[in-house]
Amino acid sequence: IMAADTQAMNDTAALLDLAEVERAAAAIAGASRVDIYGASGSALVGGEMQFSLHRIGVAAWAWTDVHNGLASAALLKVGDVALGVSHSGQTRETIEMLAEAGSHGATTIALTSFPRSPLAEVADIILLTASQATTFRPDALSARHPQLVVLDLLYIAVAQRTHDRAHAAFQRTAQAVAGHKTARESRDSRL
Repeated sequence: IMAADTQAMNDTAALLDLAEVERAAAAIAGASRVDIYGASGSALVGGEMQFSLHRIGVAAWAWTDVHNGLASAALLKVGDVALGVSHSGQTRETIEMLAEAGSHGATTIALTSFPRSPLAEVADIILLTASQATTFRPDALSARHPQLVVLDLLYIAVAQRTHDRAHAAFQRTAQAVAGHKTARESRDSRL
């Protein structure tokens, strides 16, 4: 499994267009709102991105239910961003939500392993990942680590673009939860 993950990370690094990451980061950094769409395991990845962005003061929501996601997408506009996460790029609900957001002028980003997938077709920006299936881990499951790496890279790029705002927000959010950490956790987090 570790060899497959390592290969998937190397393949993702080779596939990833850093100019597209920069475009996505610029769009998110300037957005008034970010919607993130995904189903199943991709929903978990999207939720992680939503949490990361929220911690640095980016107004972000993660939607897993197609009805709620479509309603939210219908309210997006020019200057907003929608990010769809789907390894296969074939998840109908994610495609519908991203397409709805795009139809209202939002900048659309697809995170997928398939550049010619239906999800990629409705996106303005495509971020590619790779995966290495193993006997007990199909492609979709093995795609999670590369997806998280790409979204972490995107998060860091957004944080760098919004440094002062991001730093202040991160300090405030860290302070807000500090009382729920043990003394050791608090000491370790300052190192």
